[in-house]
Amino acid sequence: MYRLSGLKISDELLLVRLTELPLGSGLLPTFCSKLAVNRINMPFLSTEHSAGGVNVLCCVDAAHQSAVKSLIASEPQFAQQAAFTQGVGLLTLYPHRSSLIFFERSFGALNEKNMRIWGLASSVGALTFILDHNRLDEAAAILRARFELTENHAPMRAEFVVTQGVRSRPDQPE
Repeated sequence: MYRLSGLKISDELLLVRLTELPLGSGLLPTFCSKLAVNRINMPFLSTEHSAGGVNVLCCVDAAHQSAVKSLIASEPQFAQQAAFTQGVGLLTLYPHRSSLIFFERSFGALNEKNMRIWGLASSVGALTFILDHNRLDEAAAILRARFELTENHAPMRAEFVVTQGVRSRPDQPE
């Protein structure tokens, strides 16, 4: 049986998809800047370049849903390319160690139970699935049955949120 060091379950999030932002337009940095200025955390971000431009997939705290939608509506090029999915969450498994077998077993286990996977990201250290928030506990139970967790580890939930400080000048310490 494969061993996991941990599972992490996020709070409820809003999934934002921006598709085909023109290459070189500066819209992705503008979007990220708007979130930063408004102190909106983005616990998940993925981008890809395609023939049509840059595609962005990100998650923000559900509490900021109205603010994010307003920010996007204020920029016509965002509004035309934006789609939202409410009620998602992140389930992160540690450590992944770039194992294709680990990926296949976790993906397969979730697929067997008809879990909708809105997105995923993989690194050497973690595998993160974007799932329906109301099924995160069920997904964690499915994976706990499929993998061995180290020393009675239970899925963790975030107990704090990192907020961005505001500096009046870049060279001034916070």
